[in-house]
Amino acid sequence: MAIIKTKGLIIRENPYNDTDKMLTILTENLGKVSVSARNSRKGGSRSSYGTQVLTYGEYVLFRGKDFYFLNGCDVITNFYDLSSDIETFTYAAHMIDMAEDACIDSSSAEQVLILLLHGLNALRKKRNPLLISSIFALKLTHIIGYPPYVSSCVSCNTREMEEISFSFDKCGFVCEKCAKGDSQSIKIGNGVAKAILYVLCTDSGGVYNFNLSEENLKIFSKITLKYIEQRMEKQYKKLEFLNEL
Repeated sequence: MAIIKTKGLIIRENPYNDTDKMLTILTENLGKVSVSARNSRKGGSRSSYGTQVLTYGEYVLFRGKDFYFLNGCDVITNFYDLSSDIETFTYAAHMIDMAEDACIDSSSAEQVLILLLHGLNALRKKRNPLLISSIFALKLTHIIGYPPYVSSCVSCNTREMEEISFSFDKCGFVCEKCAKGDSQSIKIGNGVAKAILYVLCTDSGGVYNFNLSEENLKIFSKITLKYIEQRMEKQYKKLEFLNEL
């Protein structure tokens, strides 16, 4: 059986039997894969090292009939410290959910993984988790090929927009004239518009390097969550947990 070496982030672990775990790893070149980690539930065992959720490492795998088997790993870093704060950990889990949905195949896996790693690192640095997860969501739509249209008004193509709205029906910016007949649009200010443009035009390494006022963040986060749910055809509910705290 062919041996495969790949870097990846463990995003899920489940007991498989008394001694083994089944891992879900978001990899750079295979996409999302299921991996059996033998003896990883035994304390102090060789395979228990590097098989916890939020471990980023280089994994040596060989492929079985239904899934991969873990043959070895070298831990590069981990994000275990995010679990010490329930709010931060919930946002991290929300980002992982979106990343997992974006990596059905391997075509965009490396870009998604890089974006996610930079986002988790930003959370580790105590950046605003709502801002970081919102940036992640918007940039993710760009990576998978469904970015909003922001070069001009998506309806009439004018670039002269005194007031900018974001249309969920048209999937992009609309001018004040076209927004009047669009019930699925939200008026945004220049700060939010510039934030959207920045995210779409900046690489993953620098995409998280800005802040927003509380008012602008509220609008920005509303747009990015609704937009990615629209493009993924799915509702992301993890953040609802925070409202119950």
